[in-house]
Amino acid sequence: MKLYIDYNDGKGEQELNSLHPYSEALSFTPDSASIERETTTMQRRNGVVLTQHPREIVYKERKVTVEIYLQALNHSNFYMYRRELYAIFCRQLPYYISTDLLPGMRFLVTCDGNFSIAKDKEKTYKSLSIEFVNINGLAESKCTSMTAQNPYVDSWGFNLGMKEKQLTYKDYQIENKQKFKIFNPGEARVNPMEHDYNVVLYAEGKGITIINNSNNEQLKIEESLKKSQKVEFIRQYVVNDKTHIKKSGRIPGLEPGWNEFEVKNTSDFKLIFDTRFYYV
Repeated sequence: MKLYIDYNDGKGEQELNSLHPYSEALSFTPDSASIERETTTMQRRNGVVLTQHPREIVYKERKVTVEIYLQALNHSNFYMYRRELYAIFCRQLPYYISTDLLPGMRFLVTCDGNFSIAKDKEKTYKSLSIEFVNINGLAESKCTSMTAQNPYVDSWGFNLGMKEKQLTYKDYQIENKQKFKIFNPGEARVNPMEHDYNVVLYAEGKGITIINNSNNEQLKIEESLKKSQKVEFIRQYVVNDKTHIKKSGRIPGLEPGWNEFEVKNTSDFKLIFDTRFYYV
């Protein structure tokens, strides 16, 4: 198998074997997703009572274990190669790891040096396990919805939820359709407050309202807009050229599967959903 590392520094993915020719990955084992719930108990009620709205349930961080094989040329090189591996994995900032066994998917991780590589007497090789923490508890797609979703290439595949049909970026660019559907092939909700979810609107009108009828979330723009304006939705904010626009609500998130959208108070608009998707 191949292990890829992306330090999120603009250089893109690098294979472990290119960063460190004397080591190779043997296995890649993420723990199952771990859900955190709030519950309570009530008299004369069996079990526990769920007190949260489903959208308030969160995924906790989880462990990803990668087994590495280190092969040195001689005894002195073993110590040098070991230090180089520490430097590759123990980083101050989070970064992404992925494997060719899970194409199109990556994990945001930290590795705080909670492993050691002990040399075995006269041996110059060693198998070791490195433990990462997937800090947001989910895997994410390497590509966004602006990449054509083709099950026959590495950018998208059946393991990424492509069961409905082959989609293209055009399915995420909506023009002048008051009612339309957006497909989330992921297994988790896309949350505008924390995920890589970029929505852009070009529209003419006042009081323009965007509604996701699948989860009853909506946003209303209180000001008048011109089609020449590029309106961006950044977390809870609506922005045009760094100027905040008055609104109520926030851009709706995406539930797993099909999302039924509706746009009101404009018949001349273009709406672009540029988002990653998230997996357990």
